[in-house]
Amino acid sequence: MKKILILVTTTFLLNLSAEQGNITKLNGIDIWWESHGDINNPTALLIMGLNSNSKVWSDQYIEDLVANNLHVLVFDNRDIGKSTWITEEPGLITFIKYLPNFLQEYFVEFIFGFIFDEEGKFNMENPTPAEYNLSDMAMDGIALLDHLEISEAHIIGASMGGMIAQVMALEHSDRVKSLTLFFTTPGFDTPGLSGPTESFKSAMKESFLLNLSGNEIDALTVSEEALTGSRFPFNENNFIEQAKIRLDQGINTSNAQTAAVGASPNRASSLKNIYQPTLIIHGTEDPLIPVDHGIFLYNNIPNTTKLILEGVGHEIPDELLGEIIPLIRSHIISQT
Repeated sequence: MKKILILVTTTFLLNLSAEQGNITKLNGIDIWWESHGDINNPTALLIMGLNSNSKVWSDQYIEDLVANNLHVLVFDNRDIGKSTWITEEPGLITFIKYLPNFLQEYFVEFIFGFIFDEEGKFNMENPTPAEYNLSDMAMDGIALLDHLEISEAHIIGASMGGMIAQVMALEHSDRVKSLTLFFTTPGFDTPGLSGPTESFKSAMKESFLLNLSGNEIDALTVSEEALTGSRFPFNENNFIEQAKIRLDQGINTSNAQTAAVGASPNRASSLKNIYQPTLIIHGTEDPLIPVDHGIFLYNNIPNTTKLILEGVGHEIPDELLGEIIPLIRSHIISQT
């Protein structure tokens, strides 16, 4: 009876630990991570995007990858989630939060005058030194692989995570078996590529104002709705539950990830040096990183295939996993 109780207790604690994830000192900071599936299977390292913690990956997406005999690693990038927050809220932002709404609106309009350049693209000129860059963020993922004694992995990156994945392939090529890049770019300042839509810029401003007033769930909802394409209408009630999970994991609205992107070299001229098989997945209605960015990657990375999703925005709809997951599995398994 005593042995049974010990077994039950141990099983419970192991399950609890898996659910809560792990925090490990890696690359000089604390990194929160989770492992799903059999570590003896090919490893897919998932890297999420700007201002987004690991909970943005849907449970269904992770479960489907594991069901296809993949070992899945997810982690919170630095400055977000339960990993170390490098940056804190600037005193100016704290002060702005106490101002009347009309002054907050004036401040946001002023700030957005610097965020975008004359062409309507993100302004990559950063007036202050960045505390880290995409190379540092790539090294966080490599350090996690080192910690788990995984010699190489299939890197799946979304948005900024796709930028980090490109840096991994360029700077740590021996550790990268393949790339899967969701709605990402070689650089926002790549000549000839489109900037964000005007409607998305308006949503960014609204979300910024909502965060200033402490309405974090509403801020996330506005952003998510703006990122969603027309093919699968946005379900606000369902998303609010997801937003609560993301907020519980931790969202640092003052993170320096945008500065990290700006502090990192444009990769357009280096794409020819990515030799790993690469799968590009991009929606035709992406309002943040328009689909021409994905097409550019497809045309400039040598060994590349693509999946262009009609009517899809800056998102991975669960409704399309039946199409997306088999393609990723085939892409990965062909390299093992």
